[in-house]
Amino acid sequence: MKILLIAMPDASSNFHRMIRVPNLGLCSLAAAVPQHDARVLDLVLVHRGIRRYLQNYLAEFRPDVVGIGSMSFQYESARTVMAIVREFDPAIPIVVGGYHASMVPDELEKDPFDFLIRGEGETPFARLIEALASHRSLTSASATAAFAAIPGLSWRNGAEVVHNPPGELAAVDFLPLPNRKARVLAGFTYLTKKMDVVETSRGCTLKCSFCSITNMYGRSFRRYPIERVIADLKQLKEDGVQTVLIVDDNITLDVPRLKRLCDAIAENGLNSMEYIVQASVLGIASDPELAPKMARANFYLVFLGIESTHQKNLAFLKKGNIKERADQAIALLRANNIAILGGFIIGNPDDTAEDVKAVFDYAKSLKVDLAVVQCLTPYPNTELRRELLDRGLVTNAANLRRYNGFICNVKTNHLSNKQLSRLMNWENIKMFFSPVWFKDNNFVKRREKGALKVMINNLEYFRAWFTGDQFASRHRFD
Repeated sequence: MKILLIAMPDASSNFHRMIRVPNLGLCSLAAAVPQHDARVLDLVLVHRGIRRYLQNYLAEFRPDVVGIGSMSFQYESARTVMAIVREFDPAIPIVVGGYHASMVPDELEKDPFDFLIRGEGETPFARLIEALASHRSLTSASATAAFAAIPGLSWRNGAEVVHNPPGELAAVDFLPLPNRKARVLAGFTYLTKKMDVVETSRGCTLKCSFCSITNMYGRSFRRYPIERVIADLKQLKEDGVQTVLIVDDNITLDVPRLKRLCDAIAENGLNSMEYIVQASVLGIASDPELAPKMARANFYLVFLGIESTHQKNLAFLKKGNIKERADQAIALLRANNIAILGGFIIGNPDDTAEDVKAVFDYAKSLKVDLAVVQCLTPYPNTELRRELLDRGLVTNAANLRRYNGFICNVKTNHLSNKQLSRLMNWENIKMFFSPVWFKDNNFVKRREKGALKVMINNLEYFRAWFTGDQFASRHRFD
């Protein structure tokens, strides 16, 4: 069968000037069906004139099946893509998956898909493709029996949408390497460098109230064999990749394994590539030997979820008392010349103007190389969303396109939504355009090519002070 897997154009991380991140999940789906002609069309590289481009590619490839992956803030784009596919050929089966489909499948039943995959996609997608290949009529008794037997699948049976029981988590030890050769387009970059993404583990066991990961995987943590990760990285090096983004949910849940992975990267000469990773404060601070090994493996940039200076907010977010450990983690990374991207959250229920300003002061005092201050976002089907809705603090419950983490969709007990948004943008302007920010900054010290893009990107805060839609994706279908 000819399978077209489509990633949405909404700019990943909403920093389109700085980074263009490929969709790894669809490459994993392509690898799960090696006997078929699967292609991955990542619309983040199209970004303008998407409708005409997609129409032309559908006419050229003429797929038998179309799969669409989507996060919550991308789902309006997914609806548009479904409509384009239906207009091209109403008979093409459309399969929708990803976080949003997994979080709120009941809310999507009126949308024009045929199948919806909840949770991990590799196993149910492969089984669905085999069922479609064997049963060209979707309404035959044998086809409906085949669909009903696939855990994690939702499917249309006449006017009814049937939600099969959840599927089991995949045994990641046996998953094939992602099929990146299935990509239709190339040109993924970090600043000026060719970049790609890898996954070395899946899941997280922490209980952060704002996170969707546990709804996707439960409180699980599964590790790929290090040999598999090394094989994947060797392929990237052969392809000329310079920067690797590690997309694990929480790679520092197993610090001894991460140390072994760092050793393996260095021993195999893969530290000629630089690595960007998200890590926990507790994980980095737990072992003084970790940061030196990360430096030897050329871990260039670490994103740390520091979140807040206020213990009341850390408790609300279920992050624990990590303030002291944050200081330790930052000191360890800085001592090894590893750049730090510090993540902070404002807009918690009891935040006052002084509390918000204190978070920015805290970020500056920590001397992280780049601070990313996000507004608390009530993502679908999270514990946080339910609590904020109950408190009447969600100001935008329906327009998920604004759920990019930077746009304020909440108010606090002391600040209106508009006050919170303007305050956040003003403090960002003060922080990023102060000469003090550049002192001892790793981006400056390394004379990072393309660093000007960071400053241009931060000009967004000036416009956003008036509009409140900072880093909203600027893609265009027409």
